[in-house]
Amino acid sequence: MGVKKVKIKEGQSISSEEEGMSINANGKNETFKPSDYTLEAKKEYVYEYLGLKFKLSDKFRNYIADKKIAMLDDQSPIDKELKYAILTFEKMTEEQKNAVIEKMGDGYKNWQNELERIGTIGIFEKNTSEEKNLKL
Repeated sequence: MGVKKVKIKEGQSISSEEEGMSINANGKNETFKPSDYTLEAKKEYVYEYLGLKFKLSDKFRNYIADKKIAMLDDQSPIDKELKYAILTFEKMTEEQKNAVIEKMGDGYKNWQNELERIGTIGIFEKNTSEEKNLKL
C-alpha cells in the first residue's frame, strides 16, 4: 500500500486516508514533518466569505517561509457554510521545525501544543454569539 500524494487547496479538509495517515504495508505507522503542513507565506490572504483580506509584512512572511513561525488554521467544516476561521501564529524552535512524528496518534496534537503562540486572528460570521466564539 503506497502513499498517494494529494494536492489540497487552502482551507480544504481531507480524510486521513487521503492524507496518507495510515499504516504502511509493513504494519508500521508512517511519519511526517508537521512543519511542512503549515500555511505558506503569501503576499495576501483572502477569506472572501467572511469579508477578510489582509497582508503580512515582508519580514513576517520571511519568518513563515523560513519556518521560524508556523501559521496554522482552524475553520468551520468545509461541507457547511463557512462560519469562522481562526489563524494562529506559532513560534517554532529548530527542533519543532525539524520534528518528524507518527501520522497516527497524538503526535501532531502534542507538537502543536508545544509551539509558542505569538498571535491569533479570529474571523466569525456576523451573527455568531460571543459565547460561541469563546468555545472555538
